[in-house]
Amino acid sequence: MTTNKKQKYLITSALPYVNGDLHLGHLVGCWLPSDVYARFCRARGRDVLYVCGADEHGTPSIVGAMKENMPILEYTNKYYEKHLRAVRDFNLSFDLYGRTHTELQEKLVQDLFTRLDALGLIEERETLQPFSVDDNMFLADRQLEGTCPKCGYEHARGDQCDNCSSTYDASELINPRSTISGSTNIEMRPTKNLFFLASRVQDTWHEWLHVHAPKWSKTASAIARGWANDELRDTSITRDLVWGIPVNKPGYEDKVFYVWFDAPWGYVSISQAATDDWASWWKNDDTYYAQFMGKDNVKFHAVFFPEQQLAMNDNWKTVDMLKSMNFLNFEGGKFSKSQNRGVFLEDAISIAPADAWRYALMASAPETDDTNFTFERFADIVNKDLNGMLGNFVSRVCKLTNKNFGDVVPNAGARDIDLEKQINEKLCELTDALDACEFRNAIVALRSLYAIGNEYMTVREPWTLVKNGDMDSAGAVLNQCFQLIDLYARVSAPFIPGAAEKMRSVFVDSELDLSWPDKYAPRIADGAKFAVPENLFSRIDDETVAKLTEQYAPKTDNVPRPIIAKIVAVKNHPTRDDLHILTVDDGVNHALQIVCGAPNVRAGLVGVLAPIGAILPGQKKPITQRTVAGVESYGMMCSGAEIGAGDDADNIIEMDNDAKIGTEYTVK
Repeated sequence: MTTNKKQKYLITSALPYVNGDLHLGHLVGCWLPSDVYARFCRARGRDVLYVCGADEHGTPSIVGAMKENMPILEYTNKYYEKHLRAVRDFNLSFDLYGRTHTELQEKLVQDLFTRLDALGLIEERETLQPFSVDDNMFLADRQLEGTCPKCGYEHARGDQCDNCSSTYDASELINPRSTISGSTNIEMRPTKNLFFLASRVQDTWHEWLHVHAPKWSKTASAIARGWANDELRDTSITRDLVWGIPVNKPGYEDKVFYVWFDAPWGYVSISQAATDDWASWWKNDDTYYAQFMGKDNVKFHAVFFPEQQLAMNDNWKTVDMLKSMNFLNFEGGKFSKSQNRGVFLEDAISIAPADAWRYALMASAPETDDTNFTFERFADIVNKDLNGMLGNFVSRVCKLTNKNFGDVVPNAGARDIDLEKQINEKLCELTDALDACEFRNAIVALRSLYAIGNEYMTVREPWTLVKNGDMDSAGAVLNQCFQLIDLYARVSAPFIPGAAEKMRSVFVDSELDLSWPDKYAPRIADGAKFAVPENLFSRIDDETVAKLTEQYAPKTDNVPRPIIAKIVAVKNHPTRDDLHILTVDDGVNHALQIVCGAPNVRAGLVGVLAPIGAILPGQKKPITQRTVAGVESYGMMCSGAEIGAGDDADNIIEMDNDAKIGTEYTVK
C-alpha cells in the first residue's frame, strides 16, 4: 500500500438488508471496523470517501413486508429509518448512508447490464425453477426454504444457507417448502432467465485474484481461494419478482435483476449521491479501495462483483483490501429476535454509551475465528480499559492539578527521553496495526499507551511531590500527563470518538485538532487553561452484568450434548495435508461438514460428535462454527480425552457399528 497521505481512499461497508432489526453482530461485522479505519485515514490526512447503505431489493424485503402486512416500500422505509437511527446512535461517520431503491441505482444497473449485453456476456437460458403450486408462482431465493444440502441446516433459503454460508442451486435444496404459505407442493418448472457468462472472464479473474488475495485478511483470502479451485459458473441475474430493478430487455418486463447483480453496485450509486466527484475514486487506478464485511459475504465481493467489474473492461476500481469478520455469537448461541437472545442495536444504546460498545467490540473483534460475546467480558473491558485506565487517568490528572495549581496547565520540565521512546514504539505499533486493518492488535497497542501514562503517574507520584512542597517537579509531572491526555484524544478518536472529543475539550479555548500523530510531540502550552471533565466512563457492576445476562440470554435446558454420529464420506482438504473434510450423519443432519485432523478418520466410522453449542468436559466455551484453513466446520468429532473417556487425544473415539446414530453419548 502506498504511504502517500493525500492518496484517495475508497471505503465501503457491506450493505445490510432492510428486513429486520440490526444486532451487535452487524455492528462488529462491518460497520465498526470500517468506521474505525475511515476515521484513522481521515486523521492521517487522506482523501476519504466512505459509504454504506441499505440493501432494499430481493426477497428479504418481500417476505418481511408480507409478515408485517405492509406495502414493500413502506416496509423498507421503516427499517431504513431504523438503520439511520443506529448510524447516529453509534457515531458512524459515513459520508452518506444511502439506499439501493433509487433512480441513480436503477439507471446505473440497467446501463451496466446493457454494456455486458453488448459485449456478448449475457445469454438467455431456459432453466428449471421452484414453482409453488398452491401459491401459483415461481419462488425466489427467500421465498423458498428447506434443508441445506451442505450442512443439514433445516431453515436454509433457496440460494444460500445462513448457517454455513454455502451457495447452491434451488434444485439441490432438501425438503423444500414455500415461506409464503408453508406449502411443500413444490415443482421444478421451466422458465427463461438471463445469465451473466462468468466463465468467459474466468482467466482474467484468476489472474486478478492471484495478485490481490494475498493482501486481504486471512479469512477472506482463504474463502476466495477456495472458490478459485472450481470453475466460475455462469450466473442467473434475473428473477420472477415484483420488487427490484426492472430488467431493461424486451420480453423480460415482468422480471427484475437478481439482488446480488444489483446490490454491490449500490456502493457506486451511493457514491454518486454523495459527491459529484465520485468517478475520481471509482475510475482511478491510484485509489486504495478497502471493503469490510462478514465472512458470509466474501463470495459476492471476491467473485461476483469483481468478475462483473473486470468483464466490463471500463476501468472500474476493484478492491485492494478485503477485510472480513467471522461471526459474533451471543452468550454461547446465535442472535435470535424470536428466541429473545442477543442485544439488538436499538436496545444496546440504552445499556451503555456508544463508545463502550465501539471499544469493547473492537477489542474482541472476530477477526480470525468466531467470537462469543458475554456481558461479563464486556463489563471487564469497559471497567479495566476505559473506566479504569483511561477515564481514571484523565480524572486524576485534572482534579489533582485543579486542586493544587488552579485551572491552568503547570510548566513543563526537562524532556523524558525514555518515556518518549516507549510512547513512540507503541504509537508505531498502533499505526501499523490500523493501516493493516488488524483491529485487535490495534487495541492491544492503544491499551499499552494508556498503561504507559498510568505507570508514569504511579512511579512519579505527583501527589507526594505536592505534599513535600516540590511544586515545580509536581507541575512538570502533571504537564507531561496533560500532554498524554492530548495524545490519548488523538489516538483514541477512531475507536471512541465521543470520549476523544471530551478529552480534547479539556483544553479550554484550544484550537487543537484530532489529527493522527506520526510521533509523540507535546502540543499543550505551559499555562493553557483546562476544565475538569465529567467522568468519561462509568463502571458496570456485577449486579448489572447478571441482570443483563438474564434479560438478553435466558438460560435454557436445551444446550446441545455430544451425540453418536457416523462419518459417511471423507475427502482431502484442498490446502492442508494434515486435515480432512468429513461428511457426518448425526441422525438429523445427514450431510454435516466437519474439518478434522484425526489420523483414524474413515468412511463408516461411528464416533462422537460435539455439535455447535455443546460444552465439553472441563471447557467453559461452547463449540462454535469455525473456519479451519478456509473451510467451514460445523462441530467437532471428539477424541476420548476430549469427552472424558480416556487419554487418547489424537484419534476419534470409535463406537460399535450398531450404536444408534443421533442418541446422546454418555461416558460409561
